[in-house]
Amino acid sequence: MKIRIANEKDYSELALMKWEHGAEDDIDYGEHNLDGVDKDEFIDEFISFLKEQTEYEIFIAEDNGYPVSAMFIHLIPKLPKPNGNAKYIAYLTNVYTKKAYRNQGIGTKLLDFIKKYLTDKKCELLFAWPSDNSAAWYQRNGFKEENEIFECALCEE
Repeated sequence: MKIRIANEKDYSELALMKWEHGAEDDIDYGEHNLDGVDKDEFIDEFISFLKEQTEYEIFIAEDNGYPVSAMFIHLIPKLPKPNGNAKYIAYLTNVYTKKAYRNQGIGTKLLDFIKKYLTDKKCELLFAWPSDNSAAWYQRNGFKEENEIFECALCEE
């Protein structure tokens, strides 16, 4: 198992993983992620997004050259302040491990790699919005449910 930053060669596989994740949530939680969605069109859209939105850093665990787990980080620069050490806060999103690779510690190893990477970049805080089903995993990996975030909805998802 190798952990690394993703590159453009990984985008197709990452798009397929996102599709699989949506399909699983449709089955497991009664969601409707794939209703009326063309798979090929979605994959093209996802790949285009990754090419255009370069502010995301994508970390993967790979097995035999193929991504089996992925996590996306969006670094948000902090304004400088007197005696301030931290340069960023980071948003963790799109966390997914293929079914056959779950419960083997791969996600935890990938997250540990990311936390070290972010610490080296002087990142103050890593935040995520976990689902109810993943909250325990986040807590086991150092996340705390401490801050309340106020939201202002602007459009429907």
